[in-house]
Amino acid sequence: MLRQPYPGHANFRVYFKSILGISVIVFMILSIFQPFNMGDRKILENQFLTASIYAAGSFLTALISYAWIKIFPDFFKNENWNIGKEVILFLYQLVTISSTIWLINTIRGISSPNVLGYFAMLLQVTSVGMLPYLIVMLIRHTYFLKRRLRKATMMNIGLFLDKEPANSAVSEHVSIDESVDPVDVRDFVSANGRGEDYIVVNIVRNGNLEELIVGNTLSDFESENSHFDQLFKCNDFCIVNVNRILWVEGNAAGYKLSLHPNLPPIAVANDKKEEFKKFMEVLL
Repeated sequence: MLRQPYPGHANFRVYFKSILGISVIVFMILSIFQPFNMGDRKILENQFLTASIYAAGSFLTALISYAWIKIFPDFFKNENWNIGKEVILFLYQLVTISSTIWLINTIRGISSPNVLGYFAMLLQVTSVGMLPYLIVMLIRHTYFLKRRLRKATMMNIGLFLDKEPANSAVSEHVSIDESVDPVDVRDFVSANGRGEDYIVVNIVRNGNLEELIVGNTLSDFESENSHFDQLFKCNDFCIVNVNRILWVEGNAAGYKLSLHPNLPPIAVANDKKEEFKKFMEVLL
């Protein structure tokens, strides 16, 4: 379950909207319900000012946490994001936001400046923040799921109708390596970068899937075969033959391409999603 794909946070605009939505709901809960005797500890006797300071503190703490996404982009890649990583991020956010609110209350003199005081604050932040987080994440998950399922359905309809590419290939054979027998572009399935000095090329010959290990780089392979319209670089490590796509899986986290029954689905990178959709519209 923890390995199930989940919408990531690499897109700053999406991340900003998510934490802003959570902060707004937190403000509403604090200002209306005033939990944990907040009504007796209002700042300047104003419940809305008090709720605004706590909500703003939570928002700014979560916003600063976006720096980790920039520092470790590979870990936070949308195509690699799953429920397990989301749980870790959520727990981290609870700890950091609790630290901020505990510091505010310690300065105000209404929280104990010790470990017990901090854990009491952690419990309160978790109690207040859990519902807003679940609401925003559910809305976000549902939105992306419906949007990508609809797009994937249209792509799969196009694949089922088996439309021919608009532009025919300039050359008949894919340029792979001099030591490899010529490969017809129709037999080419995918090329995967595996290090700086070799790639793994998947082809179909006589109905059987074959794997070729070639001393080349993915960048060189891409430039040598750029004249083939049906070849698409779906992420930093893989180039696929769009005409070999059997099925497009759409979920809240993005798209995955099934190219062959014996190959695992290949994820489309977050920064390639819009390009992939336009690419499919042209070829299908």
